[in-house]
Amino acid sequence: MKPPACVGPADAFIRACRYEWRHLAALTSTWILLAAVASLSVLTGLTVLLDLDKQHTVSSMTVADAIAWTPLSTQVPALCFFTLILGTGPVSTDLISGGARTTWLAVNGRRTAYLAKCAVGFTVGAAVAAVSALVGALSCAAALALAGAHQPAWGGVVAPGVRFVGWMGCWALLCLALVALVRSRMVAVLLLVLWPLIGERIAGALLEYLGLDGVGDWLPFAAGRAMLTDVSAYSADERPFAQALVGSELSPPVATAVFLAYAAAITAAGWWAYSSRDAKTP
Repeated sequence: MKPPACVGPADAFIRACRYEWRHLAALTSTWILLAAVASLSVLTGLTVLLDLDKQHTVSSMTVADAIAWTPLSTQVPALCFFTLILGTGPVSTDLISGGARTTWLAVNGRRTAYLAKCAVGFTVGAAVAAVSALVGALSCAAALALAGAHQPAWGGVVAPGVRFVGWMGCWALLCLALVALVRSRMVAVLLLVLWPLIGERIAGALLEYLGLDGVGDWLPFAAGRAMLTDVSAYSADERPFAQALVGSELSPPVATAVFLAYAAAITAAGWWAYSSRDAKTP
């Protein structure tokens, strides 16, 4: 018999990533969800037609907001609500449903398993966003051409689109990290839905009441909204309303750095929780 081969950390990580991807790809719900996202992305062009002005034109920021799943009006990209299932599933399967020991034995330990989940989660989240943004942009261009409307300055759509892709990758990390921290898929989903929409607004109002003006700009999803939406690109008439919806006066570069820092910190906390706590017995 041949002696067992020693697997290095890099090979173990690559194998763990393959394990996570195969598990995710084997789920029927994954492909149903991706088909739904693709179908809705095709309809993006129709929503842009509703925003045409009297001159039959549409701004770059309006198109960027549409292909990023309207984060200005929904506070986070609506795509986030579709990807909650994908983002929270891998960790909840391990820690809550009792599959952790099988995973840890298969991929050479807890830390390797968590890092692989992060890598695959970020990649899938960013890839879904990139494909959705591309399909949405093509849909917008086709719809505007068929309607005889002017095309926007597409150069102004690229930077918001890239930030949207990075944002969705970080969202996937937040999903799995929160499940690891709270040990409940339902609680994690509720936090991810209610905190950006309601909780953070209340927290910002309380900070202002306590005289801490400007601190609310640095809250996680306030910075996330400022990352996705460049308020300065709006016209003078539209800017106050857009600023109120964003809720942060940070510039996109600063907001991007802040949101990435929050995502990294929460992901690191999730790594500690996943690596140090035992899984529930099935």
